[in-house]
Amino acid sequence: MLDTKKEYAIYRAADLARYDKKYSRLHGVFFSEQYFLQKFVLTLRRLEYLTNKKRNIINKIRYFFVLIAYRKLSFKLQINLPVNTVGPGLRIYHIGFIIVHSNARLGSNCSLQPGVVIGQKNDPESVPTIGNDVYFGPGAKAIGKIIIGNNVIIAPNSVVISDVPDNCVVSGVPAKIIKHNR
Repeated sequence: MLDTKKEYAIYRAADLARYDKKYSRLHGVFFSEQYFLQKFVLTLRRLEYLTNKKRNIINKIRYFFVLIAYRKLSFKLQINLPVNTVGPGLRIYHIGFIIVHSNARLGSNCSLQPGVVIGQKNDPESVPTIGNDVYFGPGAKAIGKIIIGNNVIIAPNSVVISDVPDNCVVSGVPAKIIKHNR
């Protein structure tokens, strides 16, 4: 969680390092998808920082305006990514439908494609825990109380409903390990 300015700077730097280049404001005016995705991720990090920080009146006002900007971007880009769920180095490749449950936890350097759903099965505590360096292909789903290890690739349109060990590639409905120790 982002509690200090130092952690906030680390998260921002890790997120920006995952993108190809920094897009200028002028470049974003001309319909750059990556510009809007970077703006979304940086707004998310700012909102996380202001949510976790002890609030005085100035921070409450800042929080209000950042929350409005975040909700507008979330609606525009069709991405539902709650605060304090994703570690540093988040990479979203394209604009599109992405849903992450508010109780789910994603590690650092996770990559999300459009159509990804990370959600609960029956009760609110039945949500996935995802390790570091996990790539979700387009349309991939992770559902239920499962643990996905580090360095995992989830193939497009796969549905993960059971635990996945480290260093694997999984595919299918339901997902099965197709390659181990990659």
